Amino acid sequence: MFHNRHSNAATDDTRRPFYKRSENFVEPLDPAKQQQHEIYYARDAMGVDGPLRITYLPEYSEPHMHWHKTLNQLGLETNKSHLSGSNVGVWTNVVAVDPRTTTRSYSTPAYYLPNASRPNLRVLTDAVVREIILERSGEEWTATGVRFDHGDQSYTVVASQEIVLSAGSVASPQLLELSGIGNPSVLERAGITVKIPNRNVGENVQEHMSKPERQMGDRG
Repeated sequence: MFHNRHSNAATDDTRRPFYKRSENFVEPLDPAKQQQHEIYYARDAMGVDGPLRITYLPEYSEPHMHWHKTLNQLGLETNKSHLSGSNVGVWTNVVAVDPRTTTRSYSTPAYYLPNASRPNLRVLTDAVVREIILERSGEEWTATGVRFDHGDQSYTVVASQEIVLSAGSVASPQLLELSGIGNPSVLERAGITVKIPNRNVGENVQEHMSKPERQMGDRG
């Protein structure tokens, strides 16, 4: 996904309904631990009817109790609306875990397995998508199909309703660029016809920040 870094709330408003459709939020049960680990969330910002269970951990390590206060003293404020459109600050995050079974909740058990026997569903492995096919009508472009390779053959499939692009933070913008959506200067150098110019595509990706630490003690 790409957006203007100065308009988080506006872009979150457009994406939040789709997030909520997939979420099945289970609220934390222990108010004391919720306060101790500074767990904040807006109930109406969470989905409750989706297939992916999300929740907060029932247990945290002891250093976590000092996480907020330490970073607060360094000038980073605790973000109490981190799931409601703001991604700046310090917060205790949710996890995609089913608290009933303490197992990971992800696309296979949530979406694929319940629908694996449907006659109109086929999961094709070892296929490489090359391009999203875009058709123009006036000033608008519509994604109508996908071109992909499988084995030694190249195929084109046409969508009757919609196309969902979900290829991760690296491959998703790559596919957009291969399809003609992106920074014109980048696409032109690669010999790709520009269909939808957008200088944000493929830019400003940031990995999680981390700081390695080593603990040393007195053996004596």
